[in-house]
Amino acid sequence: MRINHWNDEDNVIHFPVNPFEIAKSLGIDVHRVHLDDSLAGFIVREEHGGPVEIYVNKSDSPVRQRFTVAHELGHFAQREGDKEPMGFVDERAELASAGADPHEVWANNFAAELLMPAAIAKKWWAKGSSVDELRRKFNVSTPAMNYRLANLGLLK
Repeated sequence: MRINHWNDEDNVIHFPVNPFEIAKSLGIDVHRVHLDDSLAGFIVREEHGGPVEIYVNKSDSPVRQRFTVAHELGHFAQREGDKEPMGFVDERAELASAGADPHEVWANNFAAELLMPAAIAKKWWAKGSSVDELRRKFNVSTPAMNYRLANLGLLK
């Protein structure tokens, strides 16, 4: 699945990427709801060929909600063409953050690349942008930006 919402019709890149609009363009409804504090969100399709819905924790900060939607879009993209029922839950549990589940690792990497593309992050970092400047440009949290830069080998 090719999800490219960085370029407009004139091939101009715009940041920050809006994962809510991407979901909408894919026919996925996003619902902001109250969830248990241990849950960031989830994606579900209850029946074969049925609608796909993403639920995000309304109590989370806007930047966390953005990352959760991007993460759930990763689960959707990973199952490209699959019309079967599905359900993935984004927990804040130790196991989820430890990177032990390959589906969760893939969805996290997808979300990071969607919101903070490596090529752009590297370019802006090389031009002297600070972590805070990049965080604002990509509209992500400071921990997410630090983690991304570290994974790209730009920050120790």
